[in-house]
Amino acid sequence: MPRVYASLPLSGPLGPAGRDVARAAELALERLDERPVELVVLDSFDQLAAANSARAAEDDEALAYIGDFTSADVLQSAPILGEAGLLGVAPVATFAGLRGPTLVRLMPHDGVGARAIADWLVETGVEDLLVVHDHDDGYGVPVGRMCVDAAQARGVAVRSRPVWNHDEQSAADLGAAQAVLYVGVAGSGAVELWHELHSLRPEAWLLGIEGLAVDWFARELDPAAAGRTRLFVAQRASLGFYGFEAMSLVLDALRQAGRDREAVVRLVRGTRNRDSILGRYSIDEDGHTTTTAYGRLAVADGELVWDAG
Repeated sequence: MPRVYASLPLSGPLGPAGRDVARAAELALERLDERPVELVVLDSFDQLAAANSARAAEDDEALAYIGDFTSADVLQSAPILGEAGLLGVAPVATFAGLRGPTLVRLMPHDGVGARAIADWLVETGVEDLLVVHDHDDGYGVPVGRMCVDAAQARGVAVRSRPVWNHDEQSAADLGAAQAVLYVGVAGSGAVELWHELHSLRPEAWLLGIEGLAVDWFARELDPAAAGRTRLFVAQRASLGFYGFEAMSLVLDALRQAGRDREAVVRLVRGTRNRDSILGRYSIDEDGHTTTTAYGRLAVADGELVWDAG
């Protein structure tokens, strides 16, 4: 029987999220009267993406690979899958630099997120923005630059700087900023930074990208700072939706392509105006989804919630 591999974190910190994606992929199969493929689910925790993708690539019965979960893992697996001509559908990775001749991605990349933030700033009436980024050359620095460029393109006055120590902050550092956007991950000092920024300028918006969209950060924010917080994420629904669509996309291609790996890749990379559980989208020449819809979270009662405002 032909096989579809799924490489997702089933254990470790991302285990619950990975299992949600895997279970949803299984549900997409279960809705069929007969299973046309065997789904082989592999745990990618602890840097196993390269080994998992190599196993799939070497299996003559493998026709597609759902994964990997993180962008760092996709950077490992995409070249291996590309060399083997095996379709890879990354359900949730967002790094803009991901490429591969057989790679398809279902979440919009970080550059789309930067434009979504800029659009929200304009709609909200923010005319002056301070972008604070962490020192990570693979994430905070390049994504911070995307956010600066996107906001400037919309006519917003923008300044950018690396994150500074909490005891160095002052109102002068904020200048005329009506919003502060933090681009980075939620480290140990994130909550303190948030509270001090709010103390310095209570009326300013405190914005973050998905590196801050973690439960513990929301729980530790005081209500006043939480009320001025918005976090922008590529995810717009339960992660299971992305696993379900990844498998559905593969199954639709297999119905037409049979056991031809090259045809499966061609059909999925050629997706146009597909109506799906994630909405309508196409796949562009780089394998990216064309959807520009982006998620936005608020913090209410210590929890991350979808922002309806």
